Parts: sequence; structure tokens; C-alpha cells
Amino acid sequence: MADLPIRRVVLYKHGVGYFEREGLVSGDSAVSLAFKQREVSDVLKSLTVIDRDGGTVSAVSYDSTTPIEQLLAEIALNIPDSGSLTGLLPQLKGARAAITPTGGSTVQGMILGIDTQQTNTDAGIQETPRLSLLTDNADVRSFDLFDIELTLLDEGIKRDLDFYLRTQLASKKKDARTFTLFAQGDGERTLEVSYVLEAPVWKATYRILLDDEVTEASGSREGAVQSASANAKELSQEQPPDGGRSPSGAPQPLIQGWAVVDNTSDEDWIDVRLTLVAGLPVSFVHDLYTPRFIRRPVVEVRETTGVLPPMAEAGIESVESMLMEFDDDANDQAKFARYSPAMAAAAPMRRKTMSSDRGEQNSRASAVSSVQAQTRERQVGDLFEYQIEKPVTVKRNQSALVPILLKAFAGRSVLLYQKAARVENPIRCVEFENTTGLTLEGGPVTVLEQGSYVGEAMLDTLKPKDQRLVGYAVELAVRVLDNIDSHTDRVSRVTVRQGYLKTHYAQIRKTTYTFTSKADKEQTLYLDHPRDDSNWRLVSKDAPHETTENYWRFKLPLPPNGVSRFAVEQHQTQSQSFNLSELHHVHFESFLSSKYLDKKTEAALRESFKERSSIAEIDRKIAEVQNERNQIHAEQKRIRENLGSLGERASEKELRERFVRTLGQQEDRLESILAEEKQLKVDRNAAQERLQNLIIRLDYEAEVPG
Repeated sequence: MADLPIRRVVLYKHGVGYFEREGLVSGDSAVSLAFKQREVSDVLKSLTVIDRDGGTVSAVSYDSTTPIEQLLAEIALNIPDSGSLTGLLPQLKGARAAITPTGGSTVQGMILGIDTQQTNTDAGIQETPRLSLLTDNADVRSFDLFDIELTLLDEGIKRDLDFYLRTQLASKKKDARTFTLFAQGDGERTLEVSYVLEAPVWKATYRILLDDEVTEASGSREGAVQSASANAKELSQEQPPDGGRSPSGAPQPLIQGWAVVDNTSDEDWIDVRLTLVAGLPVSFVHDLYTPRFIRRPVVEVRETTGVLPPMAEAGIESVESMLMEFDDDANDQAKFARYSPAMAAAAPMRRKTMSSDRGEQNSRASAVSSVQAQTRERQVGDLFEYQIEKPVTVKRNQSALVPILLKAFAGRSVLLYQKAARVENPIRCVEFENTTGLTLEGGPVTVLEQGSYVGEAMLDTLKPKDQRLVGYAVELAVRVLDNIDSHTDRVSRVTVRQGYLKTHYAQIRKTTYTFTSKADKEQTLYLDHPRDDSNWRLVSKDAPHETTENYWRFKLPLPPNGVSRFAVEQHQTQSQSFNLSELHHVHFESFLSSKYLDKKTEAALRESFKERSSIAEIDRKIAEVQNERNQIHAEQKRIRENLGSLGERASEKELRERFVRTLGQQEDRLESILAEEKQLKVDRNAAQERLQNLIIRLDYEAEVPG
């Protein structure tokens, strides 16, 4: 068995680790690796084995998922924990063995079993187990079990014992599964094994060191940067040390980065090459360990009754000969149709079969040559890595802090006021520009200023040249008060279209920030003003320094020991609509006095009021005739009720005739009302159409003078 220690570990941010092992093997060798059961599917999905220097890997075997009781049930052996030899040998009855007694010659034969010999001693009766053997000479001999050398000659028994013992050993680790790699070759060779397993994500953590006190604490800022043992390299990119100074020669702040690495495996990482990779490559879990069975269809045997033998007719001509006759003519299918449709269909199939037979050898040769290996290029994309130059040691079930970065960067201490974060005070921040040349993975930051702890922050993932404001403390020396004034401005524009008059005006919101500083020096302050509504537009005289997703960010100086104010003004355009066909006269006069309309529009609207008056007069007349008709209907109902109560007397007859005459007159009036109402509605529709045409044609837009 060869030893393959871990030589390289690559940890990713999405929960997996890539492990490389390397060791020397000689001749035909077997290498065993143990994994947890939950890791087996990942190993089966990613395991790569390379036997260098001409060797080959014949197979990789691994433990089954079958329970140990079921595995051991397949062999007729059971070795007890106590009295293992005396318990095993009776189970090997009939097996061939070679026995060599101490100081004697070797005897071969078949095992009969174990006998017990009792001997009287001073201490009492002593029982001695003895092995009985049927020798090849047909003699039965007995040997002291603990005074012989026993060699089993039955290969099947030896294999069963080997399997039994290995299975029992593997079961001691309930969650362990053993992989055995069989390498074949000559001489000493290098065997490389790699695989991917689930692993804890590595975490980045940083320290930012501000001000010149850092130089005194570390001896020399230039030396601290240049002598950093944790050189982090991005993929195919290295940056030379910058000496820790800005182009102007002023000392720059330092950022120190560490990676938290967890070794949760059952094996020590001794002097491994460690690489830390960030990004989001695709990774998933797929069960390859559990045996998978497919349900197969059940086909039943069809039972049929016996049939009479058919009486075959004599053939006129061989179909095969006809097929051969027309074999060379691809258009002869029509000729077969005169014999039968089945023969016509069989002709092209026969030609296809015969041509396939003739080209079989050429087809087989071309099939072999057409198989080509396919490869796919791998593009790194947004992945970036930190390669730790010096070997790293992390014991099993322990964690380690690994240095990955120590560089100067362009940055300074500033203030940021964000009302949503804190109402009364701004936040002290590091204005961070990533000039390290590396991609910085996101993580917590501890900020040190003048050699003392001043706060903590969270750093987002930063690409080279990215900038962030990294807040780490509340600035209590500055207090903030904001005053919001919101009001409606005058009408600035009027439009008349599609029968509506619309007045446009501005809603003004002015926010005044008052900063009271008790600091002894001037500071730079960034003000984040919310962009809470896309309809609001910024009209402040000071343009924002930058625009973020949710804020306008202004940059302003904050003088020491004083009060300063900064105003942000926003406008939102609003409007109010009036239906011209329903416009009240009071509103119309107000529009005229406010100079919203020109002379042409004014004249058209006055004409519309006349049409509306005409329509109102017609509506009044329609209401009158409808009211008269309703009164007539009520009167007719009363008359008909009276007629029903009259008898045949002369006085009643005279009254009936009077009622009938009245009904006739009312019917004449109803006919007249119907004609009058119909004409009034025609006149009303015409007036309504004139009004709509007059209003719809109006198209006017103008600015309202202040």
C-alpha cells in the first residue's frame, strides 16, 4: 500500500474544495483513500487519477452501499470476538491445510475439526484444544492447536477470510467508505490523484491602518509593504509594490487581508499549497453512489391454440429473382406493382439491404476513423484567486488565519451623512479606492487609526480601481438637522387639446441641511440625498458629485467649529384637467383673468357657452313635454277607472260619452307631444354635435407669464 498525502488544496467561495494528492508507487501497487459517505458522490463525479512515467490505473474500487450484515451473509463464516481461532476452524471443516508442528515436519490434509483434551494437573483439570486433520495418506492426526503453524491451502477460503476481515475493519468507521486505486507499471512512479469535495467556504477579513502612527508601529511603511510574506496574485496578474506612498509622496493607508480557512476533514494538511478562489462557478450534488435500478416491462408468453397447416400454392416465378432482375434500376418500383403492392414496397428495402451488405467493410473502416476526441476550452471569467506562496499546515478539525494581502491603497477618512442610517450624525468612512491591483473579496474590516481601534465595517467585493465609502464609526462631533419645505408653484403652462384644458404647475420640495461641527479641522463630507421618486428632478445649483442607485451624492467641505448649510431643491411637474364641455363660467372667468388663454381660444369658448345655453333650453322644453305627457297618462288612468264604474242609466250614459270625448282629445295631444319631443331631440343632437366640433378643434399651448 502506497501513501498519498495531500499536496494542494483549492478552496472556493461556493462550498467546495479541490484536493490534490501525490506520492510514489513502485510496480503493481494499491492505494487506499477513505471518504465520508456523504462525500462519495462528489468523489465519483470528480475523481481524476494519473500514473506518471508510463504507469496505468487499472481500476478504482470502493465500498458498496449494502449493509455489513447483508455483505457477510453471502459467505458462510463467522469469527467471534472471543476464541476467534477455536470458533473459526470448525467452520473450515473439509478445507485443505498445511500443518507444521514446532520442531516437526509439514503435514497436509483436510481439517476435521477441533477436539478438547483434558489433562489432570496440580492445578486441576486443564483442557487443551487440538486440531484434527485427515492427512493425504488417509491418517487422522491430532495437533496441539497453539503449538503449530497453520497454512490454509484453499484459495476460496482465503478470499472469503480476506473479504470478511476487510469488511469488518471498514465497518468500524460507520461513516467511512474506502476507495482502492490499483496502479500497474514497472519501477518507481509518481501517482497523482485529485477530486472535489464539499468544504467550508473560506472567509476574508481585513484590517485598515490609517495615519502615520502605523509607520512607527511597523518600523517602516515601505518595509512593511515590501516584506509582506503573503503575496496575493490574481489570475495572470501581479502588481509591483508601491512603496506605500501616493504620487505626491504622502504616506498612504495600508490594508491587511487574512483568510479564515477551516479543515473539517479527518486528515491533517501538512505543508500544502493553498489557493483561495472567489466567484460563482456552477456546482451541484448528484447521487452516483446509490445503486440505481430501472423498472423493466413484463412481457408475458402468448398462448395460442394449434392451427391446421396451410395448403401452399405453387409459385409462378421467384420473387428473389425478380428483385435481382430489377436491382440495378432505382425506378423499377412501378414494375413490381403489377405483381402485388407488397412486392412493390419490398423492392427498395431489398436494394437497401443488398447495398448495405456490399459496403459493410468500407462502412466499418470509416466508422473507426470518424471518431474524434472533443475538447472544450475553459474561460476563467470573473473568477479570481489568491495563491499562498508558502506552504500551509492546518491540523484536522482546526482552522487557520492565512495572510493574503498587505498593500497600500489610495484612501482617506471622510464623513457620509445618510438620514436612513442615522438621523442626527454622519458616519465616519474610509474613502477607499482599490489601487492594490487585486480583486478584494468581501468581508469584515477592522479599522485602526493612530494605533487604536476606531470601528468596524463590511467591505463589498472590489475589483481593481473600484471605489467605495466604507463606514466604520459615528461622528459625534457633527450634528445634522434637516428642514423640508414643500409647496405648490404657480401655473406655468396651459394646454387645450381633445376637449380638455390642462394647467401645468410645479410641486417644489426644498430640503435644507444644517451641519454643526465641533471638530478642530476641516473635513470632507458626502451627503446622500434620496432619489425616492423618479418624477422628481433635481434643480439645485450644486451638481451632485455622483449618482447611485438610490441617492444623489453631494460633496462639500465642512469647516471646523462652525455651522454650515446646504440646500437641495427638487421639482415635480403636476397638472389639473378641466372638461371644456362642462366648464363652469366662474372657472372660465378665472382663466381669462390669469391670462391662460389667447383671443381665439377665448372666442371659441364663449361660442361654446352659447351652444351649451341652447342645449340647456332644449333640455328644458323636452322636460316640459315629457311632464305634460306624464300628466295626461295619469288623467287617462283616472278616466278609465271611472268608465268602469258607470252603469246603463241615461245620466251615466251621458257621462260616459263625455269621458270618451275627453280621451279622444288627450290621444290627439299625445300624438302632438310625441312629434314635438322627437323634433326637440333632433335639435338637441345637432346642437351637441356643433358644441363637440367646436371644442375638439381647439388646440392651444402657451407658457403663462409670471
